[in-house]
Amino acid sequence: MDGFKNIEINNFRGIKHLEIDDFSRVNVFLGQNSSGKSTILECLMLAVGMSNPDLPQTINTIRARNYSNFVDLTYMFPNFDTKVKPEISAELFDGTKRDLKLSMTYVFDEKSQADNQQNGQIPTSETKIFLNTLKMEFEVEAAQVKNNYECSVTINQQGFVTNKKLAEDYLEKNSVAFLPADLSAGNPANDLVELAKRKKKDLVAGLLNKFDSRITTIEILGNLAYVGLEGIDQLLTVNMMGDGLRRYLNIVAASANPKNNIILIDEIDNGLHYSAYKKLWEAIFALAIDTNKQVFVTTHSKETIYKLNEMLSENPNYQQAFRLYTIANTLKKGHQAYKYTFEGLQGACENDVEIRGMVI
Repeated sequence: MDGFKNIEINNFRGIKHLEIDDFSRVNVFLGQNSSGKSTILECLMLAVGMSNPDLPQTINTIRARNYSNFVDLTYMFPNFDTKVKPEISAELFDGTKRDLKLSMTYVFDEKSQADNQQNGQIPTSETKIFLNTLKMEFEVEAAQVKNNYECSVTINQQGFVTNKKLAEDYLEKNSVAFLPADLSAGNPANDLVELAKRKKKDLVAGLLNKFDSRITTIEILGNLAYVGLEGIDQLLTVNMMGDGLRRYLNIVAASANPKNNIILIDEIDNGLHYSAYKKLWEAIFALAIDTNKQVFVTTHSKETIYKLNEMLSENPNYQQAFRLYTIANTLKKGHQAYKYTFEGLQGACENDVEIRGMVI
């Protein structure tokens, strides 16, 4: 199986230190609000996108649910202290180890200075007015050989990128699909086009039929997804079908796309009626196994977890592919991850034990 075996997070957002080990194919994070569930997904995304200096800004924009300026990148540093470098370390199932450090610094940019003068601004002495550069330094160890890389992005005082440095001689083999909690985000068109090229569009149509038995087909027209309904003579846009179907489609299309090998789903239950939870869990496990993907999910919904347990009880072949972690910011030990296998989840559900959050 491709994907992550473990991850260690240090000084990223509100997490001072957290280690999570023994990931499986489908991994679920539980926890109270602000326990760090979404932060873990962001760290996993950065651990794959180490060579993309635009990625931290993209992640902040997703979290803010609108455009996030460069200064907001300080939110990724503990207590906004840019002297402390956030660090993400991970090991993959193939034995490869990764270590990423983020830093914000000032880099003199001649182009930016020249642009300011051409725009009629008053010349000033070279001064560190603000931290204008984000650096991503990362190390990759494979077969006991370590290689170090660096990428960065520099902006001017107006917020425009003036210089971008990519990591030389580095090619990323993994690809992540991130599905944020925001129901208005995401368009399944790209995933569906890829599936259509591979003659696998009917796979998604079949999964949609399980969600709504009236659905007979799915089509892509003008970068929009349309569905055909039994008894209706024209196609309807997915957006007209409500949040639940759009959310369900975004997840299954991304999970079915062969180009994505790691799927990150934040607050999986958003927009979905509880009657769809079991169907969605079954689709996620089936697609993850059939297409060799690794999936990470966050939720704090009790009904979602009970439906997951019900689905796994009915499908023993999925049980070993499952891990659940309760993330808690404890008073004495800081952030901790408490692991459950299927047997632990089953016991908690049967005895109505609260596992969504704890304070120790």
